[in-house]
Amino acid sequence: MFRQPFVPARNSRHRIAALALYRALIKTGKKVPLPKDLQHPGPTHPIAHIVRKRFVKNKPLASLRLVYNSMAAGYKFLTLLTRGQTTDNPEHAQITQYLRKRNEASALSRSKAPPPSTRRQNPPLLTKISPPDAPPEYQPTVRPLPKTAFVGERKVPTVANTSGGQVFLRIKKPQPRVLSRAVGRRSNLFRSDLLALLDIEEENLGSADEEDRWESRINKQLAAEGFEDKVIRDGTLGSYRWSEQLSKSWFESQLDRRWSDWVARGKAVNELVQQEKALAKAEKRIPRPSPDDTEAATAARETLDKILEEARQKEAARNEGVEIKPFEDPFMAPLWVERVQELEKQQTFQGQSGGKARKGGKNSDEGFASKFPLDAFAAIKASRR
Repeated sequence: MFRQPFVPARNSRHRIAALALYRALIKTGKKVPLPKDLQHPGPTHPIAHIVRKRFVKNKPLASLRLVYNSMAAGYKFLTLLTRGQTTDNPEHAQITQYLRKRNEASALSRSKAPPPSTRRQNPPLLTKISPPDAPPEYQPTVRPLPKTAFVGERKVPTVANTSGGQVFLRIKKPQPRVLSRAVGRRSNLFRSDLLALLDIEEENLGSADEEDRWESRINKQLAAEGFEDKVIRDGTLGSYRWSEQLSKSWFESQLDRRWSDWVARGKAVNELVQQEKALAKAEKRIPRPSPDDTEAATAARETLDKILEEARQKEAARNEGVEIKPFEDPFMAPLWVERVQELEKQQTFQGQSGGKARKGGKNSDEGFASKFPLDAFAAIKASRR
């Protein structure tokens, strides 16, 4: 039988010994008195900070020799820290001298380090060009890039879409986390509105009808017994069903708005990919420079920086021209008010005609279905059954 290699992380006895040594070093190191110039401004003790860094550095060691040397050095330092708790001992002077030299070396290293570069934010992939009250319309901000803005072969991005119908662009692999979070956040918002609409249609509308029938029976019973007090209601607009219809119409408008935005983005992304494909096909005939050509790479980088800077300036000028409006109640928006008024007319007419729908008119469900494709809606509804 072959001898199994020693893996410190899988050996229970080694793990117990290493954790005990780590805790003893941390506990003993915090008891060493230090002058004020060596103390950290935060709650972490300098010696405890060094101990943690050394253990993290030695954690991946798998050699028996290195593991033994590390454990032996740890026990020696445990003795050193125990004796260094008294300020008169030479061990305490040795500890303070080491910490002072370490701080000086760190300060010298920080002084020689270059200043951190200011990262500029890249412009968005798509820019909305439609007015606020018009249907959404987008166009690419800087893409497709000219041939002089990069070195090598043009990589055509691919169009991707989620199961809910959201279209986005994949430019590189692996997919950036920022893009994944943005796509997931929008999908979750769309799905939450869709589930809320399903709850209203499957449960709340039926419960509202039952509540309205119960109120009607109670009022009739009170009138038959001679009681004049009854629930004051504003006709058909004071029913439970009316409140649920308003909620349903609100979620339908939100889904319609999100879907229209996704469709506009999908059209812009599709046009961008077609332009990229046409340019890639035309650039195959042009000889491309060598990847090791530093002059071509430098010129391409300068061209790209110039294009991005122009896009940033245009975006800044566009944002300066936009006035900061105060908070507006979404339930007082003109489109929503107009929609509610139309629903009130339909509800009043149905109440006067005994609940029958208007002839020649469209239901709100039919109007919603004509605007919003219900593939995702039907899929989620079927999965819940």
